[in-house]
Amino acid sequence: MHGKYILPALIVILLVVSPVAGSLSKISAGAPVFIGENNVDISSGLNGCHTIAWWQNGSDVNSVPAVTNLTIYAIGSDSYRIYHFNFSPGIFSGYTGSWYCVDSKPYYTAFTVNEPQIDIRVWDLDRNSDVTGQSVPVSSNVTYRIDTNLAAALSPLNRPNSNPADSPYTFTLTDPNGKTLTTIYTGDAGNSSAPLLIVNTNPPIPSSPYFWSQGEAWDRLARNAQGYIIYPLGTYTFTITQNLNGMQDSYPGNPVDYPGLLSTTANVTFVSDQTAVPSTTGPQPVLTTQPVVSTTIPTVQVTTVATTSPLATKTTYSSLPAVLAVAGMLGAVAVILRKK
Repeated sequence: MHGKYILPALIVILLVVSPVAGSLSKISAGAPVFIGENNVDISSGLNGCHTIAWWQNGSDVNSVPAVTNLTIYAIGSDSYRIYHFNFSPGIFSGYTGSWYCVDSKPYYTAFTVNEPQIDIRVWDLDRNSDVTGQSVPVSSNVTYRIDTNLAAALSPLNRPNSNPADSPYTFTLTDPNGKTLTTIYTGDAGNSSAPLLIVNTNPPIPSSPYFWSQGEAWDRLARNAQGYIIYPLGTYTFTITQNLNGMQDSYPGNPVDYPGLLSTTANVTFVSDQTAVPSTTGPQPVLTTQPVVSTTIPTVQVTTVATTSPLATKTTYSSLPAVLAVAGMLGAVAVILRKK
């Protein structure tokens, strides 16, 4: 074989021997699955049976099932479907819970069907509270929180070939200007002790609730090399979408048209840290005033003391205006001169 044909041949071989779907496609017997998943390997759950049925939750499985004899593949026919099974919304919506293999008794659970659920919230770590849709100080210690039943799909007990690298989630963070943030500053630019983090756009979410670990390190007061604030005040939007085993192909349109199922969004508005306003009921400041300098002549006090009694009181006369006082003094001088 010529060398130029070796690489294409190897690619073809790998495509043939490699699984069509990712590592999350194969389920264990009785494992949870989600409406909308495609190309799921349910062979372990069937364990050789061909027909499944569904009973209302709590019903006797020895009674007539609500959904009877759903044939996965006919005896003697190609078994391709059991390795590429689609949990079509048209068939499984409204029929959540255990589906049983009913070829023969005793019946056993092949898989458990669930409606996918996913929710994101902005979370204040210091107060351990939901601040979605609120305005908070820019220095608040916040992250995002995910609550979902899809975490079961990353459990090795349910998906034996599961790999965190095959996360079905996509996360985006946008700033008030609509710009998608791909990095997180943990301090001012150039600070060697504050590393620049790459935003994890495919979080594994192995359990629920799940908290974004990078959120706590995000310094929204960080400045760039020119000294300007990197993150403007305003509303930031957190969005998570999921596409477990091509689930988005099962629902027409944009994932955002299926909130809580394929996509979920939360936002928070960062505002300036506010200075505490002094209480009007607390101690009041002491007011000080500058002394007022009088422009009038100092007052003259004349006191007479009676000699008839040691218990006599002092009599004080109010001072005269300055002009009258001067006039009186001049009059006294004139009298003296006249006598001479």
